[in-house]
Amino acid sequence: MLYHLLLQTVKTQQSAGVSPGQPHLIQYRIDYDSDVDKAVKDLSEAASGGPLYVIVDEVGSEFRPSFMKNHLNPFCVKLLSRVPRLHLWVASCFYGYQPAGWQVEHLTRPLRSPPVVVREVEQDVMFTSVIPVRPYSERSMSDHTDGPPVRRLYHRGQGHSGHWSGDCVTCGSEVASFLHSLRLGVTESGTTTSTTVYPTSGGTTAPCLQWRDVLVLHWDDGSDSSGMVRGLQEAGIPVRVMKDDDIDDVATARSDVVWVARGDRVRGLERKVVVCLEETVSPEYYRRFVPFYLMSRCTSQLVVVFPDHEPPEDDGQ
Repeated sequence: MLYHLLLQTVKTQQSAGVSPGQPHLIQYRIDYDSDVDKAVKDLSEAASGGPLYVIVDEVGSEFRPSFMKNHLNPFCVKLLSRVPRLHLWVASCFYGYQPAGWQVEHLTRPLRSPPVVVREVEQDVMFTSVIPVRPYSERSMSDHTDGPPVRRLYHRGQGHSGHWSGDCVTCGSEVASFLHSLRLGVTESGTTTSTTVYPTSGGTTAPCLQWRDVLVLHWDDGSDSSGMVRGLQEAGIPVRVMKDDDIDDVATARSDVVWVARGDRVRGLERKVVVCLEETVSPEYYRRFVPFYLMSRCTSQLVVVFPDHEPPEDDGQ
């Protein structure tokens, strides 16, 4: 996403007669020493004795926040030794693993999601466990609205089948029905015939929902024939299951489809509507993974599909 935004900025400046340089998207597995050495060699050669600007985004994982200390830090130290005029920025939801002497800024104001979603995310034990994630601070600006209420669906009752909601056609149909309700006023051709039916956290009106505004997130590897996918398709919703080669399409929201994806594939991205498929009977699992990694992608309407048990307490909210 950041790479594509930089490309757009470069093209705009070039059209104005400015030559700002060219961004490059490079992928290395720096959890391998051989790739660390290759990355340092490639980047130092690209600098050619001049300045080098590197942005490393979304560092770490839900299971290995120490990735920064064990792998990223050696890369940064080696690169600095080869490129004295190095400008390097690293972003991560974890803290406390930066090399000694690095300047650190903690960005904790919840600017992405409306308050109703923030309260759901704050239930995640990632904020209180041994994994270092800083809690939200005060937003320091007024909220024009609390945001649309969280829509809660349940994988239980007549017609439901499968071990969890991702395997259930009925759950897919119920999710589809709600998504269609957000698109009232959109004709078959995709044109908008009403002003808006879609609430935004900023209190302003917005066009009716497009399918590209929706993510369906889970933790299992999904398939094109899963019950959730079939339920959405049977309701006339264009849906695709994200594969490795789809990352550019998903990041830029190029295709007007609902993407179904693993939560760890879309870290850093956001959508207006996020559907979270809670897929275990363990409330502890829910509190640790679903809010922090899945719900936090939501900028407006959050939908949670619970299994055949009550959701965790929401602290009265």
